[in-house]
Amino acid sequence: MESSLKRQKIIPALIIAVLIVIFVAKPVYALNCGEPNAPKCLSEITGVLQRIISYLAPVAGIAFLVMILVAGFQFLTSGGDQKAVAGARTTLTYAIIGIILVVASWLILLLIKQITGVETTTVNIPESQ
Repeated sequence: MESSLKRQKIIPALIIAVLIVIFVAKPVYALNCGEPNAPKCLSEITGVLQRIISYLAPVAGIAFLVMILVAGFQFLTSGGDQKAVAGARTTLTYAIIGIILVVASWLILLLIKQITGVETTTVNIPESQ
């Protein structure tokens, strides 16, 4: 009984919401990419993606260095506590695994590039004509 009352309230509300969207919403027209005050074109995102990708390797290297320093600090401050030493060893292990994965993924991309000739390390979004 309660569910039918809820349906009786929800259905008119949905109908009203749909009608508001249909009759009140204004159409949006796109501007050409070259016009002043126009939004950026999709093709310009490739430059942003290339910059992001070019910063990932140095950021991964910096993160590796920081994690090595953190693990070393944890080793130094462990004071012989086995749990603290295990935590430091885990941090060091994860740092080494992380940098190995970053280097391996980059080398795999370069290998694919050498085998197929496809640019795998650069971003290229084809433009429609």
